[in-house]
Amino acid sequence: MNSSDNQSKVILFISELPDNTKQIELESFFDDYRNDIHMMQIDSNMKIYDIFNSRKPKATIIFKTHEKAAEAREKLNMRKLKGKALNIMWHERDNSIRYNNKANLFIKGISPDVQPRQIYELFAKYGEIISCKICENEDGDLLGYGYINYYNLESAEEAIANLNKKEFFGSVLEVVHFQKKNERLQAPLENCSIYIKNIPTKYLNIEELKKLFAKYGTITFGKIFKDSGRYFAIITFSNSDSANKAKEDMNDKKLDEKDEAPLYVDLLQKKSERKRMLVSKIVDNNNRLNQETKNCNLYVKNLPRNLSDEKFKEIFSEVGEVKSVKIDRFVLQTKRGGKDLDILESRGFGYVCYTNEEDAKKAIEKFHEKKLPGFENAPRPVLISKFMPKSERKQYLTKIQAQQNIIPMAMHPYPYPMLYQMARPMMNRIHKNTNYRKPQHPQQIKPQPPIVNQPPVNMNSNISNQNNDSIGSKDDEPNYDYLKGLESVEQQKDYLGEFLFKKIEQHPIAQSKNLDVETISRITGMILGIGNIEEIYGITTNNENITARIKEALELLKI
Repeated sequence: MNSSDNQSKVILFISELPDNTKQIELESFFDDYRNDIHMMQIDSNMKIYDIFNSRKPKATIIFKTHEKAAEAREKLNMRKLKGKALNIMWHERDNSIRYNNKANLFIKGISPDVQPRQIYELFAKYGEIISCKICENEDGDLLGYGYINYYNLESAEEAIANLNKKEFFGSVLEVVHFQKKNERLQAPLENCSIYIKNIPTKYLNIEELKKLFAKYGTITFGKIFKDSGRYFAIITFSNSDSANKAKEDMNDKKLDEKDEAPLYVDLLQKKSERKRMLVSKIVDNNNRLNQETKNCNLYVKNLPRNLSDEKFKEIFSEVGEVKSVKIDRFVLQTKRGGKDLDILESRGFGYVCYTNEEDAKKAIEKFHEKKLPGFENAPRPVLISKFMPKSERKQYLTKIQAQQNIIPMAMHPYPYPMLYQMARPMMNRIHKNTNYRKPQHPQQIKPQPPIVNQPPVNMNSNISNQNNDSIGSKDDEPNYDYLKGLESVEQQKDYLGEFLFKKIEQHPIAQSKNLDVETISRITGMILGIGNIEEIYGITTNNENITARIKEALELLKI
């Protein structure tokens, strides 16, 4: 790595954070560098994570100087946050550096008693490391293998020469060049291992368990594990025929009449394969339930905040037999009377499932666009529609977008296409003499006619409420109750983004610097990138906070 490139680096990147990591927890981890950090952002938009690959939230930390960024990386890399070691890397403009397999090493034989930081320090002696990943399970226990990626091949070769087949921390390490799966495996391997659970107390000794399964073939490995108070075991045979035979004979078999449950024996599966199988079962079950309750399940919006599940069911039971009800809620962390409290708050919407379609129709006729009995003082009437699964709702929204003639995302030259799309109604109201750069694109976008007194399109509203449920276009401040009633974080950010864009556009700093629409969109997107909706709401409703964020963004953008 070039020294000149190295001196220009001020951004650190964390590839995987523990699930549900909060901003305040990450700030505490970097507490020694609080005054040296310009900005810290967690990317926790879980919609983008592939369930089969178990991708985790990421984080970006921008330092004021390279020296402090390098010091923090050296001091904190592979230290643990919430029981998991953090892989802290430089943010590389060229991603191909991270995926260069020539200097990437695979290590196995790591002792379960060693700390990830010790492995990192051991390999750092031979050159600068791009990334270090010592694999752990969900409890933070080491799995015995990991990966070290160097910036140059010479460091990797020196590490292999000095560390391979040598004992460290009570275990002999195997250090080799990393190979991709298709390079490593020319043909699929036979599955010679079985997974066993519901093990009787008598066989919780691995030697006794091996004796039980020894009749099916030579056992090369066996171990009993404990997870959350439950025991399970893995046994590996010398060939797959033995494993298949053991599964056929021993699965669902009671070894003793006193046993509470029969043995569960199956071929050992990789985590990704097991997840795929479980997800497939869940999807099939959900599809079956959706077909059974397709016209009986209702989505109810604008529910009063103090409505309980019991009262909700009581009201809707007036028209027929209710199978189930659910009010969507979230945990609100707040402080009252000097005490930190976690309060379960309603999101303002819920679901009612009837036993038959006729009762569901009656409920819509009786309660739609009306205030619920006993809640006549509620700010808005409830809105009811038939519940749609996510896939159907996505198709419906796509049709609505086509009807509204919204510019496709691929045509936008900006890094925040959804934000640009959201901002179009505001852009069309900009005075014709305002000086701003027009987007450059090979396909010229036809200018839209100016929109006069027309609220922004609410893509998340129901068909029956498209003309009556647009909120926020006439007010200068966002409606907090409406914000918390939105179904997803994406909808909440879209709603707040409208107010942010307008406030930034009208801010004295933006006007004095004559900021164009692209820059205003980028600043708005940077603020919306914050993971905490409450914090974004606080920025939107506080001019001092907006001013500070605009200054930070302009400094980062070097404007």
